[in-house]
Amino acid sequence: MSFEAEQAVLGSILKNPELLDDCYLRPDDFDPEGNNGLVFEALSWAQEAFSNKPGVKYPFDPVLLAEHWGAQLSKIGGNTYLMHLRNAVPSTSNFDHYQKIVREASIENRAARVMREVLNGGKLNLSSVRESLEHLEELQGQTLVDGMKKVSEVLDGHHKVVMARGSRAGLTGARSASNDFNEMSGGHQKQDVTIVAARPSIGKTAYIVNDSRSSAESGYTVGIFSAEMPRVDVAERHVCTIGGIDGKKVRSGRLTENDWDSYSKALSILDNLPIYIDDTPGMTIEYIRRQVKAMKKKHKNLIIYIDYLQLIESEKKFSQNADRVNYVSKQLKQIARTFDVPVIAISSVGRKCEDRQDKRPMMSDLRESGNIEFDADVIMFLYRDDYYYPDTIRKGIIELIIAKGRKIGTATLEMVFDRKTGRFINLSKEDKEKLAERVREHEQAHSKRRAV
Repeated sequence: MSFEAEQAVLGSILKNPELLDDCYLRPDDFDPEGNNGLVFEALSWAQEAFSNKPGVKYPFDPVLLAEHWGAQLSKIGGNTYLMHLRNAVPSTSNFDHYQKIVREASIENRAARVMREVLNGGKLNLSSVRESLEHLEELQGQTLVDGMKKVSEVLDGHHKVVMARGSRAGLTGARSASNDFNEMSGGHQKQDVTIVAARPSIGKTAYIVNDSRSSAESGYTVGIFSAEMPRVDVAERHVCTIGGIDGKKVRSGRLTENDWDSYSKALSILDNLPIYIDDTPGMTIEYIRRQVKAMKKKHKNLIIYIDYLQLIESEKKFSQNADRVNYVSKQLKQIARTFDVPVIAISSVGRKCEDRQDKRPMMSDLRESGNIEFDADVIMFLYRDDYYYPDTIRKGIIELIIAKGRKIGTATLEMVFDRKTGRFINLSKEDKEKLAERVREHEQAHSKRRAV
């Protein structure tokens, strides 16, 4: 059946060369025992070479083919076989059906080949088998060509989306820990990659703990991939943040009666939140993709957190660390788009920012990869003045510096960071005004001292 379908595909293309533009098949989709794959490759080449050539009306003209291929034409059966294919198809109207049959047969043959390798192979390479099967599954989803759509079609029913946004008070994605960021962006949007970057001990992990709780409370299922610390440590941070408990007390086990009460309440809250943590040692970006795929089948609204980007490995081999980080960065964007999920990833920041007078990080400080800057939709740097200057007037304040916002612009947002509990606390309008006034008074006093 597939051989006849292969001939029907080729015959349809010979009748109407423009069908190649709608064809999703590749040469290796055709039976390797026959010549049809070579014929398809030859026709694809001829269309590209001759379609726009002056004076050529038909790219598969026998004289043209004979002139450019010569003896190689006999490898595909010569002009006689091409004419047989062309005349054997009464109509091209079933072209999509023909190519679907060819693709399905190709997938079945490849799957059978993979299973034979599993059964007969001396050394079983599970990674290779898994990659082959995933590739086949992707091919199954490529039997339709989506392509261009008219804007009016894209916006069909869009008024309902806009009305739904209004009913959610402007929150169109997963709620973040920052009210100001939510107002600015509408929350974490599906298919967006957000990078949260800072120097060590500034509060990166604490931020995603707060952020993931907000996302879970807004109706999203949270998947945290922790490559840096064990899942129990991440879970303890959630407990401390929700319960307002000093992290040192939990680590030492010296909780007061009130702390134990807060601890119990925090556990009860966490029990009702769909937050999942994976701390598989040496996790790879391919492993993360497979886990996200499995989670997405169960949870429509899913958000992914990665802690942290530079620690994620790959099943592919790279000669340089920077190449691996670049690859992981690109794959995160692919995961976000393929599975329609927001991805929030922590990134480390190089030491160069500490050599500057203004120690706030910049995009050029992102470690080991220039690609992060291009792949990310949002880049958020965390900065605490009291990390470098203990006596600062801005003690307890953490800045969320939105250095890149593909759809939202840039800004510097402020929150209170309670280091003991790991809590990120939103500032009210009044709090912001008081802080701004204190900073202004401090700067004026400093200017007067310098003048004296």
